[in-house]
Amino acid sequence: MFQRKLIEERQVGLLSTPKGFDKILGAGSYFLASSKTLQVLSLSDFPANVPNLEWLVNMHGATLAAHLDIVRTGVDEVALVISGQTQHVVPPNSLQAFWKNGLPIEVLRARAGSDLTVPADWLARLPIGVSMACIKQVAIPAASFGMLFVDDMFADFLAPGRHAYFDVLPKTKLVTSLQAQVLEAKDVVRSILGSGHAAIGEHLFSVETGGKQLALWWDKNQLVHVSGPARQALASRQLRAELIELDGAPLPVPAHIVAAMRGNAAVAALLQPYLTTCEVPSEHVGMFHVDGVFDATLKPGFYAYWHGGKRLAMTAIDTRLIVIEVTGQEMLTQDKVQLRVNVTAGYQITDAQLVTSKLNDYKDFIYKEIQFALRAAIGSRTLDGLLENKNDTDEQILGYMQKKAAVLGIAMISLGIKDLILPGEIKAILGKVVEAEKAAQANVIRRREETAATRSLMNTAKVMEDNPVALRLKELETLEKITEKIEHLNVYGGLEGLLKQLAPLKGPG
Repeated sequence: MFQRKLIEERQVGLLSTPKGFDKILGAGSYFLASSKTLQVLSLSDFPANVPNLEWLVNMHGATLAAHLDIVRTGVDEVALVISGQTQHVVPPNSLQAFWKNGLPIEVLRARAGSDLTVPADWLARLPIGVSMACIKQVAIPAASFGMLFVDDMFADFLAPGRHAYFDVLPKTKLVTSLQAQVLEAKDVVRSILGSGHAAIGEHLFSVETGGKQLALWWDKNQLVHVSGPARQALASRQLRAELIELDGAPLPVPAHIVAAMRGNAAVAALLQPYLTTCEVPSEHVGMFHVDGVFDATLKPGFYAYWHGGKRLAMTAIDTRLIVIEVTGQEMLTQDKVQLRVNVTAGYQITDAQLVTSKLNDYKDFIYKEIQFALRAAIGSRTLDGLLENKNDTDEQILGYMQKKAAVLGIAMISLGIKDLILPGEIKAILGKVVEAEKAAQANVIRRREETAATRSLMNTAKVMEDNPVALRLKELETLEKITEKIEHLNVYGGLEGLLKQLAPLKGPG
C-alpha cells in the first residue's frame, strides 16, 4: 500500500525504512510505501534541526555530507558559523549541522580556556551589542573599567569600549567599576593581585595601609575615598593615593585636606570617622583636651585633627564681659524682715585654663557664691541699715566675690543690688513712717516761718515807736489799704481828724 507525500520548496525529507535511515529527499511529490517514514525539515533552520544527528553522522556521514556541513567542537572549543548575514555560535563539546542551501558556510574556531576574550576578528563580525549562546557582549562606559571573574577568580581586565567574552565556564561574572572607585573587598583584591594579570601593572595599582596609617584617594583635586588603617585597596591608575601617618596623634590635618572638606558634605562624610573638627568663635579661647586631659589653648579659628582613635574635645570659653542676673532671692534681715532681692553682676574670664581645671561649671559657681555673699550681707544688717547704706552692701558683696573669683581666674567687674522688694504690710508701714516724717518736717518749716514773721513785726513796731514819721507813714499805708475797699469816702475835719478817728471806726466793726 502506498501513500503520497509532498516536500515543498526550501524543505528536505529524511526517509527511513524499518531498518533505519535510507536517504534524503529534495522538494517534490513522492508515493511511498506505508512501511517507510518521511520526516520533513526546513532548509531555513540555522542550524539544521536534524534528529539523532550524532547517530546519523556516525552511520551515514557520507550521505549527510552531501547536504549538510557538520561542525563538531572540542571540550574547550567554540565555533562561530557564518552564512551570509547569519551567525551562530556552537558551544564547547557540541555537534551541530548546517544545510548547504547555496550560501557558503564559514566556520571560525577559538579556544575558550583560561582566556575568555573573544578574538578580534570574531568581534568585528558579530552584531554590535548582541549576545548569543555562550558569547556575551558588553560596552564599558568611559571613566569605568570592567573585571571578569570566573568562579570568583580574576580572569581579565576590560578597558572602556566594546568587549565580548566567552561565557562557557561556571560562575562567570563581570564587575563594572568607575575609574574613581576604590576596591577594598578582601576577596576581590586578593583574587586580582594573586592572578598576576598583566593588566594590573598597566591599569591598576594597590596600596596597603599600616595599623597607624590612612590612604586618601584623589581624583585630581577631588577626594573620592579614604582607606582606613590595616587595609589593602586597589584602584585605577587615574587616581592618586596619599598616605597619612597617624602615629603621634592627635595631629593637625593638612591645609589642602581641610580646604577640600569645608563646604563639601560628601568629602566631610568620608573623613568624619578619622578626624575631629572644632571652631573657636571670636572673643573666645578653646580648651583642647585629649582623652580627658588638657592639651592646649586654642585661639579663635577653625581646627581639624587626625584623632588616631583618641577622644578629642574642645570647650569654648567666652572672654567677654558676662552679665548675670540673680533674681528672686528671698532672705531675712537682721531685724527679721523678709525681703526679695534681685542682683546684677558682671564678670570676665581672665585665665580660661585655670577656670576649666578648677571648676566643672563656673557659671553655676558664680551664681551660688553671689547667693551666699548676698545672704551674709543682708542677714547682718537691719532694714533701715540696708535702705540707708545700699552702696556699702554692694561693696561688701563685690569685695567678697572678687576675692573668691580671682584665685580661680575670674575677674568680678561689677555687682549691685538692683531691687529690694518688701512684703505688702511692711511696705504700708514704711509708707506711713515716711508720711509722718514728711508731715513733721512741714510743721517745723511752718513754725519757723511764723517765728520769723513775728520777729519782723516786733522789729517794725520798735522802729515806729522811736520815729513818729515812720509811724505816720505806716498809718498812711494802712489808710490806703482801707480806702481801696470803700466806694465813697467823706472826710470831715481834715486828714488829721480822719486819722484820729481811724481807730474808733475800726473798733466797732
